[in-house]
Amino acid sequence: MAVNYTLSSDRELYHYLSMPEHRERAFEEIYRRYGQRIYAYCRKILFNTQDAEDAFQSTFLKFLSSVSPDREMTNLPAYLLTIARTTCMDMFAQRHEHAELVEDFHGRPDQTVEANEINELIEMALHLLPAQWREAVIMQLYANMSYEEIASAFGVPVTTVRNWLCRGRQRLREILQPYFEERPVEHPE
Repeated sequence: MAVNYTLSSDRELYHYLSMPEHRERAFEEIYRRYGQRIYAYCRKILFNTQDAEDAFQSTFLKFLSSVSPDREMTNLPAYLLTIARTTCMDMFAQRHEHAELVEDFHGRPDQTVEANEINELIEMALHLLPAQWREAVIMQLYANMSYEEIASAFGVPVTTVRNWLCRGRQRLREILQPYFEERPVEHPE
């Protein structure tokens, strides 16, 4: 009987990973479902395209090597993000020079100069947050994770995540407010 991987649950896909005849197709489906989310998370944590790509690939390699037929997978996206988080934090710690983590946006033709400046301000403001707040905000805003998924990734109660997100967003507003107050509003004539 043929398996429809697209219709399979995360739990079934994880189970298929331990079966040689299903491993490749199950992995492709997991990658299709969660690859963008994991890459976006790595990109926002590391602020550098090459490092994000390395962390992204490493995350999926670590995930594959961790597959166990005895493990019951209850929350695959949270599990992947936990691996990505650990991988990113390891890379972050190895660099020691945090200033290099902010990407140079000037070469991106798909954005206006003002949009580049705003993105740069937001990324620098995120970098100023305590690590747990920053990661929680990034998980919610850029990886579209729920409170429950973030709590599972960190191994903390949902109330702790709500607290981190509330404080993180408030601190971002405090950091960014002076920059946006200084900008004159331009009206087309």
